[in-house]
Amino acid sequence: MKVRKQYGEMFLLPSAFTLANLFFGFFSVVSTLHGRYGSAALWIMVAAILDAFDGILARSTRTQSEFGLQLDSLADAVSFGCAGALLLYSWGLRPVRTSGLFFSFLFLAAGVLRLARYNIKSKVQPDRRFYSGQTLPSSVMLFVAIVLLHPQPLRGGLESALLAALVVFVSFCMVSTIPYRNYLSFNLRRRIDVKTAFLVAVFIMALLFYTRYLILGFFVFSILAGPAAALLKRMKKPRRLERKHEQIS
Repeated sequence: MKVRKQYGEMFLLPSAFTLANLFFGFFSVVSTLHGRYGSAALWIMVAAILDAFDGILARSTRTQSEFGLQLDSLADAVSFGCAGALLLYSWGLRPVRTSGLFFSFLFLAAGVLRLARYNIKSKVQPDRRFYSGQTLPSSVMLFVAIVLLHPQPLRGGLESALLAALVVFVSFCMVSTIPYRNYLSFNLRRRIDVKTAFLVAVFIMALLFYTRYLILGFFVFSILAGPAAALLKRMKKPRRLERKHEQIS
């Protein structure tokens, strides 16, 4: 009986993190409505951290379930899709009016489509090292990092136009089939080598001193890494074919 109770507590732990993620996503929406864009971005970042931990906990305690998957997706749709789209519109796309609504909705729609596709593919795609398309949390974190660096709302013009272009690019990355590495595909039960532990420690120390710049740099790299790797792979294919042709001839 005691074992069952402990297992039940372990099963509830990831869901508790997911609900906490949802709470901070809702908190972000409220902050955006009150014009506190820096706070809204911060709450989305907290939600993203909780979202990362609920997946790690579920894998480490072996308490993954269909219920947990669906709950996580619904929470992500609110915390990163709705909260992110509202922040984008209120902070940077409002000056372009109707176009701003369109680009904000484009981000939300791409994020929800990405979540729906993941829910279907996760049942038949055992390789957790890569995702098909950029994830919604990673996508919204790019904009969160920008808002944290510049919490004052954009005035429109070129600034809003550049933001709209970035929204289109990120939305495309989400719905694309470009492989993106999953940086959270580790298990707390597994040991890590000294080199990895050292790099993690250096990253955490740098994060303490250069938080906003490091967050922005990481998610810029995260967004661009997928298309860059896919482009390099495509460029290497003709070379391989040429070498094979030379060997045959």
